Parts: sequence; structure tokens; C-alpha cells
Amino acid sequence: MSALMALLLVLVPLTAFAQSPSQTVPYDTLDTIVLPRGDSHAGRQAFVDLKCHLCHRVAGEKEFSPIAEMQGPMLNAMLHQQSASEIASAIIAPSHSLSVRTSEAVKARMWEQGMSPMGDFSRVLTVRQLADLVAYFRSLR
Repeated sequence: MSALMALLLVLVPLTAFAQSPSQTVPYDTLDTIVLPRGDSHAGRQAFVDLKCHLCHRVAGEKEFSPIAEMQGPMLNAMLHQQSASEIASAIIAPSHSLSVRTSEAVKARMWEQGMSPMGDFSRVLTVRQLADLVAYFRSLR
């Protein structure tokens, strides 16, 4: 129960924008965390609301056209190879693990910066949005 409370404290939205990648946030590794069942349609809306589409392409979604210089990995059915926990961790702590689909050029820049170019969303992302994003990503075909 204390682990859930710690996660809630980290995810409580306190600001309107994610922190830049240059601002590091310490993370704790938890053995088990339980999220509410997510809704894939609400997850797609959270993807738009959080502006994830500015950096990530989504298989089958022609509406999303990344414009960022350093684009994140393509989100597709390969996410089924990852557990819901791994997907949630990649969203919460993107510098903790790098996607195998991240280009070598982006990985090189990330090593130079010491972390993922994806911002820290821990102050704006709600637990509900996290659960919905995980459901959305796992629904991709």
C-alpha cells in the first residue's frame, strides 16, 4: 500500500507541462504496482492531450505526424512483447530503459545528455492517464 501511495505522490499533476530532460528526477524501483484497468480510447485521448504525438508515430494512426527533431520510437504491435509494467515504467521513467527501436543517432545524443529526450511527465500524468495509455499501447496492432 505504501508503494501505491508513493506512486500517487510522484504522479500527482502539479504543473501544466512536463519537465525538460535536463531536469533529472530520482526514481524508486518497485517490485509490484497495480493500476486500475485502463481504457484504450481514453488512452488515445491522453496520448493527444499529453502531446505524445509530437515525438511518437503510432502504427495505423495517419493523424499523428511527429514534428520533434529527436523522434521517439514507433509505437506498434511490438509493445505486446513488453509487460504492462514495462510499458508503464517506460512512460514514468523513460531514461531508465531505452527502447530497442530507438535509432542509434538518438541513443548517441541520449548518452551525451545522460538521459532520454522524453520529458518528465511525473508531475502532470495522472494514474488514470497512465492506465489508459498502457491500455492504448497494448491495443495497437
